[in-house]
Amino acid sequence: MTLNRRLLLGTAPVLLILLGVGLYAIYLFTKLGGAIDVTLRENYQSVVAAQKMKEAADKMDVGLLLRLNGEEAQGQALFHQYAAVFEKYSDVEAHNITLPGEGDLEARVQRLHADYMGGVTKFDALSPTDPARRVLYFSQLLPTSLEAEKTADHILEINQQNMVAANNAARGQSSDASRYMLMTLLGGFVVAAAAAYALARSIIRPIQHLTDSARQLGEGNLDQHVPVQSHDEVGVLAETFNKMSARLRAYRQSTTEKILQAQQTTESALRAFPDPILVFSADGKIQLQNSAADRFFQQLGAGFESLESLSRQVAQSLAGAADFQPTSFDKALLVNLEGAERFFLPRVLAMRAEAGATSGVIVALQDVTRFRVADDMKTDLIATVSHELKTPLTSMQMAVYLLLEEKVGPLNPKQTELMLAARSNSDRLFEMIEDLLDLARFEGGAALIEKQVVASEQLVQEEGRRSEELVRSRGLELKLEVESHLPRVEVSRARIDQVFANFISNAVRHSPPRGTITIAARREDAKTVRFSIFDEGAGVPREFHRRIFDKFFRVSETSGEGAGLGLSIAREIVLAHGGNIGVESREEKGSEFFFTLPALL
Repeated sequence: MTLNRRLLLGTAPVLLILLGVGLYAIYLFTKLGGAIDVTLRENYQSVVAAQKMKEAADKMDVGLLLRLNGEEAQGQALFHQYAAVFEKYSDVEAHNITLPGEGDLEARVQRLHADYMGGVTKFDALSPTDPARRVLYFSQLLPTSLEAEKTADHILEINQQNMVAANNAARGQSSDASRYMLMTLLGGFVVAAAAAYALARSIIRPIQHLTDSARQLGEGNLDQHVPVQSHDEVGVLAETFNKMSARLRAYRQSTTEKILQAQQTTESALRAFPDPILVFSADGKIQLQNSAADRFFQQLGAGFESLESLSRQVAQSLAGAADFQPTSFDKALLVNLEGAERFFLPRVLAMRAEAGATSGVIVALQDVTRFRVADDMKTDLIATVSHELKTPLTSMQMAVYLLLEEKVGPLNPKQTELMLAARSNSDRLFEMIEDLLDLARFEGGAALIEKQVVASEQLVQEEGRRSEELVRSRGLELKLEVESHLPRVEVSRARIDQVFANFISNAVRHSPPRGTITIAARREDAKTVRFSIFDEGAGVPREFHRRIFDKFFRVSETSGEGAGLGLSIAREIVLAHGGNIGVESREEKGSEFFFTLPALL
């Protein structure tokens, strides 16, 4: 039997009881309402007719009294008016006889009325001043009128009594009907409760077993089997569940072997790496580390907690921060391993699920001791060479300037031309040496930056005023675009001016005639302000975006002078401020050189 049929059979008794009670109620209320309606309508007509006859008889008598008092015309009009009313309602009552004895009373009323009207005829025949008229009224007419009124009042009384009796009978029938319906409903409730209990035992209990087994299955207990107690939909569901459970057990067995194999492969791969690698779980505990990490901490003589800066970075990555992948050696960790100083460049990479939640962190420590030493040697060499070149170059510049000023004698035009070229090249060489020294200071950590708090809007406006003359002298237009309510930033004015100057000079150099250069500032996010320089030049090819801030790099297609150090120095300045630098460009669509600074909240 299907589940639909079982549900239908289980609810059928309730539906039949409801149908029977409803039909009985309709029959009873129809019968009761019809009986009450007929009784009330018939009795009501008799009551109204009797009441009207009493009122008419009384008014007719008043009309005769007016005539006795000398108001003949008024009395006759009143009498004849209500005589017609009396006869009308007497006729209504005669056609609405519904109670035993009511016909006899109505016949008596008509006889009394006929006698009364015969007496009125005699009354009319007498002179208004004849004393016999008064005697006739009090001896015959008045008693007859009172008797007619009394008989009409009896008709009214028996009809009212019948209405009360009909009301009591209706109440009794209603009470009996309510009692019968209550008994029927109680019986139906008992039957329905029994049917519901039986239906629950046959349907709900297997579903409860299935639910409990599904819960156990969800908790990892795959050894679940639900007994199949029927062949309906619930039974089919139980069979399907048992098949699914069996397949899950088989799948777990096969996947367990694959997981063990994958784990062994992972461990082998980690062991093959020469650099220390650690894997952290979401709660910050080390789940896995390779043999290189074991040797590292053994030589260090301490645990991972001793590397405080790296521990903080791991905690931040677990909290949702961006991956930590430094590109400069100044972020390398200096550790003492068996009496020797070693530099390790850390990389902290978050493992994220598809939903974006962080499930763990991987830490890799790359030994960059040789690279760090070589980089330090390179920086020292550049600084030393630049410093040593600066002194003789200064002397050469002084000599060139003295010759151009003709302090030691006049120069012919050819000599002047050569000396001007020498001065230009020596100035370029001096600027290049200054740039190299700046780079050496930043890379060596000796470039101290004194910061001050400034409004972002003020910074953009001042840079606009400073650059306006240069931009307009090249036939270009300068625009400022500043988002409202920007937070303040903390910067070294001289260094940030250097970044702006480098960006704006590049924009001027590469903008087409009558082009527009825009200095803009807006929120990057809740904690960062983004400053941008837009131009309408040819743009930077996408393949050069990542290299354009490298030292000595120049886009081959661009023209102009320079050693390719300006953007490198700008990058070091921005990084020293805790920000980021970048470029967004499309060929023939212009470029945006930008940098971000932390906002003061």
